[in-house]
Amino acid sequence: MQPLREALRALLGPGTAFAELGTAPPPPGRAFGRMLLWWLPPALLYGAFSARNALGAYGALRAGHLPPWLGRLILPGLDPDSSVAFLRSLPPPPALGTVALAVLLLVPLSVVGIWLHDAVWDHTALWMLSALKAKRGFRATLLAESQVLRIAALGSWVGLLGFIPGAGLVVTLPLLLLEAYLWIFRGFALAAVHGLPAWKGVLATVVHAALLGFFTLLLLGLMAWMLGAAG
Repeated sequence: MQPLREALRALLGPGTAFAELGTAPPPPGRAFGRMLLWWLPPALLYGAFSARNALGAYGALRAGHLPPWLGRLILPGLDPDSSVAFLRSLPPPPALGTVALAVLLLVPLSVVGIWLHDAVWDHTALWMLSALKAKRGFRATLLAESQVLRIAALGSWVGLLGFIPGAGLVVTLPLLLLEAYLWIFRGFALAAVHGLPAWKGVLATVVHAALLGFFTLLLLGLMAWMLGAAG
């Protein structure tokens, strides 16, 4: 219970939670292993519930139940009878065993992928802010991400509330606020491991979000342009 209490204290007081990263950092392998130990269980549950919902939605489509918003936004003017006939011709979903195996394989890969993604983009943001003068390197950023994502895994448990039937709209705003807090929470670990003031680490996560939004909009714009050119 002591690690859990320490993690909760870190969430409530991030300003001092990662002070040891700059003076006595844990071994990177140990930090990475602890991150997986804390994060994989809720991530696997999230993947399982998401797969269940996706299978349910696919089953509804195969039964010919086309959501009204899909017809208005994506398939305007499409003949309803043709749509139902097409949907009923879709192949059956994969077997549950295949889905379970995919979840078991893809969830750990996605966890490691998020860890690497956050490290690369946060480190890039620190570089853009000229905040790497201590020259502690990318390994320091990887360590910071391991430490902070282990604690942020507690938010993944809370995020499972979104799968409770009928609770989606009630918990959506609180979960979005929690996700936003956990996003900037990484900045405190980045600041500690690179010997920076806390505000600069938090600013790096904001720059990360801005870059991510910019490139996402750029990609969507290119896709829209290509579809328009093809049409």
